[in-house]
Amino acid sequence: MTTQNIYQQAVYDMYAAIAGAAAIKTIKAQYNAVIEGRTETHEADIYWEFTDGDIIYKILIQAKEQVSLGELFSFLRIVRDIPGQVMGVIVTQPVYKKDVKDMAANAGIILYELLAPLTAGIWEPVISNIRINVDAAWVKAAKEQAGLGDEMIQMNANPKYTFLYDENGNCVDSVQGVFDYYGKERNSAGTEQEKIVHSFAEPVFLQTHHEMVPFIKLDNITFDLEFVNANQMPGEEMLGQVFEKTLKYFGH
Repeated sequence: MTTQNIYQQAVYDMYAAIAGAAAIKTIKAQYNAVIEGRTETHEADIYWEFTDGDIIYKILIQAKEQVSLGELFSFLRIVRDIPGQVMGVIVTQPVYKKDVKDMAANAGIILYELLAPLTAGIWEPVISNIRINVDAAWVKAAKEQAGLGDEMIQMNANPKYTFLYDENGNCVDSVQGVFDYYGKERNSAGTEQEKIVHSFAEPVFLQTHHEMVPFIKLDNITFDLEFVNANQMPGEEMLGQVFEKTLKYFGH
């Protein structure tokens, strides 16, 4: 893919991601759209309407290899000719001119800046299907000793902030650290998804939110690991950022 069309491809990836964005209530999505404005009709690479339940937001997305002040003014005129809560998005190469950046920020236009992909692929580890498995027998004995019966013991559900401790209560690692270890060890040797079962040579514990059982023993951590090409435009991620920036701009 050349630098002349990575922006169009990124826009198409965003459009393709709309159908899978289950968390966003889409009203209308059009590719190569023609939109009725107050004074005339306009064209856009993507026209997207979604709602938060109360307000309907309208997004115009255009791909441009370069953005000048003149092009920004023309796009702003289109955005302002469409009634409602309208946000403009231009997918383009990095913009270094301060006047262009300032005008876009003040006018409610997102400049989604992309670097041209490198010739060689950049492969990044992706973790999914995470299961943190406790030592069931150890936990049962600890609960019986504390007189808790079948009472549930809550743990931190976010792996990025789940730390691992030794028998003396010293922090020795984190769940994210385990993920990082395998990401570096495999070093994108292949792109096939791999099921990882990580066991521990020494007893390892998780901190809980329970006063009587502050730590529970861990058995293993299982997860799926695969490597994805970072040069492939992540349409879902780009779309999510546009969604979040739109709500933030309009004060939600």
